[in-house]
Amino acid sequence: MIRINRLLCFLVLLTFLGGCSIFRGNRADKTPDEGDPAPLVEFTPEIKVERVWSKTIGKGLGRKYVEITPAIIADRIFVGDAYGLVLALDRLTGDVIWRTEVGNPDRRNWLDLSNRSDPSFVSGGVGVGAGKVFIGTVRGELIALNVDDGSEIWRETLSSEILAPAVGASDVVVVQTADGKMYALESESGATRWTFKTQDPVVSLRGTASPVLSDGLAYAGFANGSLAAVDLDSGFPVWEHRLPIPEGTSELERINDVDGRPLVLGQVVFAANHQGTIQARRRNDGFMLWEKPDPSFHALAEGLDLVFVVTDNDVVVAAQQESGNEAWKQEAFQNRVLTDPLAFHNYIVVGDDKGYLHVIAQSDGRLLGRYDIGSSIRSPMVEEDGVFYALSNKGKLEALRISRIE
Repeated sequence: MIRINRLLCFLVLLTFLGGCSIFRGNRADKTPDEGDPAPLVEFTPEIKVERVWSKTIGKGLGRKYVEITPAIIADRIFVGDAYGLVLALDRLTGDVIWRTEVGNPDRRNWLDLSNRSDPSFVSGGVGVGAGKVFIGTVRGELIALNVDDGSEIWRETLSSEILAPAVGASDVVVVQTADGKMYALESESGATRWTFKTQDPVVSLRGTASPVLSDGLAYAGFANGSLAAVDLDSGFPVWEHRLPIPEGTSELERINDVDGRPLVLGQVVFAANHQGTIQARRRNDGFMLWEKPDPSFHALAEGLDLVFVVTDNDVVVAAQQESGNEAWKQEAFQNRVLTDPLAFHNYIVVGDDKGYLHVIAQSDGRLLGRYDIGSSIRSPMVEEDGVFYALSNKGKLEALRISRIE
């Protein structure tokens, strides 16, 4: 999950071979259960999660740390695997409307027993907009497909791997690359309109945030901890601010990526950074309205005038949108490796690394229900018309509905 340059890898390797004292010391300071996933707690269910349909999507997400977020347009849901398959499904029934391949994994010599790497290459999907479906790859390719039949419209190679969905508007598509850049491409041709660059840190989390396009601006967070509002026509930054840099003596301790998609509500943009805080900033100039010490690398969600955040250690926190004051905190999922929170109706849904989906109440954070999807889930979920869609790491896409227990 951590991306480190070659020199740092070499130095870490030398330290490891020299005795590993820094690693042993860190482990010796821990109590036996520190860092272990919280056990499932008992509670009285108030809701049940029911399966509408289920579909296996290709070969799944592979062994790399890949998130593939499905996308919805009207009555279609678009999804793919990590090996080049892209599907358009009827989101009501799960029936396949079209399927296409955007490429093939790199071929490996089967005699090379030392090469056990995962050949998956799709890493930034699925984005939609302007009548197109966008797929990003570890090869730095951004691929535009026709939303009607899956045919390829254009393909552009950018400067680095794409780890989050691109976002399209009427005439532009915006995407971030893993080297700290954000590109705006013409949606019809794929030609580069502009490139916005930030300083790429030595060490960062493996991941980027999808930008949010609103009122002619792209709001985006970056691996160096900055949050920026960039003009869609020119690429000129209207404002750019750094979120707090955590204290520490090593590069690892000072990682402060903004890896979660910002949340834009009214005249405020909310964002959080790893090992840092959640902040509310004024949209027109970036002025900070409030700050709360809840570090997170996840996207934020909202409901009932609250902002919901999953912290670095998997605590779900609700903060008042107006003031940042904490409304409630749910600590039942610590270290269960949660997904981004999905908020709809009066619910919040999070998935975990053990294959469970947890439903909690927006109003007070109490546990409402639980569903076993069967395998680990890390990709963000999406929802439409009260049905939400969860993609497991093994490639099982489930359409699910919540109903109250009478």
